[in-house]
Amino acid sequence: MATDLDRSTASAPVGETLPRVLGPVAAFCVVVGSVIGSGIFMVPSDVARATPAIGPIVLVWVLGGLFSTAGALTLAELGAMLPQAGGPYVYLREAYGRLPAFLFGWSEFLVNRTGSMATLAAAFAQYFAQVVGPPAGVSSQVWQASAAVGAIAVVVVVNVLGTALGGRLQVVGTALKVGGVVGLIVLPFAVGGGDVKNLSPVWPSAFDASLASGMMAAMVGVLWAYDGWMNVTPLAEEVRDPGRNIPRALGLGMATLVGLYLAATLAYHYVLPIAKVAAAKGGAGEAVAATYCGTLLGTKGVLAISALVMCSTFISLNGNALTGPRAYFAMARDGLFPPGLCRVHPRFNTPANAVLAQGGWATGLIVFGTLMILWPAPGPGSGLPSPILAAWAKLNQTPLYQILYTYVVFGANLFYLLAITSVFVLRARRPEAPRPYKTWGYPFTPLLFVVAAIYLLGDMLRQSPVESLAGLGIILSGVPAFLIFSRKSARAD
Repeated sequence: MATDLDRSTASAPVGETLPRVLGPVAAFCVVVGSVIGSGIFMVPSDVARATPAIGPIVLVWVLGGLFSTAGALTLAELGAMLPQAGGPYVYLREAYGRLPAFLFGWSEFLVNRTGSMATLAAAFAQYFAQVVGPPAGVSSQVWQASAAVGAIAVVVVVNVLGTALGGRLQVVGTALKVGGVVGLIVLPFAVGGGDVKNLSPVWPSAFDASLASGMMAAMVGVLWAYDGWMNVTPLAEEVRDPGRNIPRALGLGMATLVGLYLAATLAYHYVLPIAKVAAAKGGAGEAVAATYCGTLLGTKGVLAISALVMCSTFISLNGNALTGPRAYFAMARDGLFPPGLCRVHPRFNTPANAVLAQGGWATGLIVFGTLMILWPAPGPGSGLPSPILAAWAKLNQTPLYQILYTYVVFGANLFYLLAITSVFVLRARRPEAPRPYKTWGYPFTPLLFVVAAIYLLGDMLRQSPVESLAGLGIILSGVPAFLIFSRKSARAD
């Protein structure tokens, strides 16, 4: 019996298929370059505030890395088995049907992917403003919003002009940012300034409920820092020899990331006491990486880290512009999104319309978020529901970066969980399907991810109920849209 996968690719017109132009190095750099954004330069301070001892701090980063690696090793099987544009959209469609797959793509477009782009662009803009201050008469918020929109526009243009071009930018940028992180790690040994005494206390006096709660809160930020590991799978249709290159990119990429993140975290704490790491803020000049470099190098160090984070977030932004549109492309090819989004540009061979649509919506999120910061929240007598007033007031007081990542992490991890469980369904439903790679440690590897994801999602609902429920509401808002697109698709058939 023909599956949706067979129908969507075998019968697709030539103008709706994407050429295989990405090699193994580009695939590896999509994994690493998409993940290393702003998180490792900012999140360690959140972790130190929640878990004030070096043992739990290291444990949170290790557990977050193991959790993400378990997901990556599982998704590698699905990417090698179903090497089509769309990644998780394809796996959910084949395992659970069109509605869950559509809701994934719907939430990717509305919040998860575009919100991730907006978050990265906001972080880029914070550091850009440190290097290039606003012109006279232009407020800091407007200047940062303009920089964020400009960064999105650049990566959109690059990825419209060519997938290979976007891949080359990803390779060059990943090499620069990995080199920069390695430079941060070795810096205290090159110039002096570290002290082993700063790596204490090693463990708190007691492991109690407050420590466990703090570690779970810290895990949200850690998973944001690791987020992006599945970005190579939506590109499977454009990766050469995907059965070999996708598993390698995911496995080697995650090993590289876990090693870099652990080493960078330990380097921060080697130079700075835990209390000073915890005191670092989310702003560009006050982030833990800036405090670290300022301690070792003075003012020049703060400017250097600003340039590094600008490069890092920009390349992560490019990774999202490169990979995200493939889900909307696949949805449109199935008749579940506007048909123009599955058109391949006749000259550049890219899903140009999908790239433009994603970039446009991410830009809208930046503009809307900036307006909410500039426009004070109305009072209780405005007639607006109290949850909206509370969220608005919080946005007035909190950087856009910190607001957005809570929404992004919850929605993303919900669909990561469903995508990972697809491996169990497809092993049972399609045991004869070719699997160039099988999940290492199956079934324990995916089960580790599933158990941890369920626990984490429950804890996020408990600690951030407004943001989490808002994310669920956005996902469910896709049900009416699915019914509309399904009817149109049925009439077209």
